[in-house]
Amino acid sequence: MFDEVFGMATLCAGNFQDGVRDTFGTSIAVDVLDPILKEINSLRIFSDTFQKQSLSIDQTFADARMLQIKDSR
Repeated sequence: MFDEVFGMATLCAGNFQDGVRDTFGTSIAVDVLDPILKEINSLRIFSDTFQKQSLSIDQTFADARMLQIKDSR
């Protein structure tokens, strides 16, 4: 999800920056768009890490259930 948002935001920011011709436009790119892109990228990294940890936890629970089943026999 965040990959798509990041891609679209990067494209929009790039289009904006390509049309910048003055210091005001440059300040918007630097002070507004760059921090937004950095935040979206941070969310993307967080989401990826969260998903990997969630899968790892799910696997650990599945392993524990299998051990519990084996012990109950």
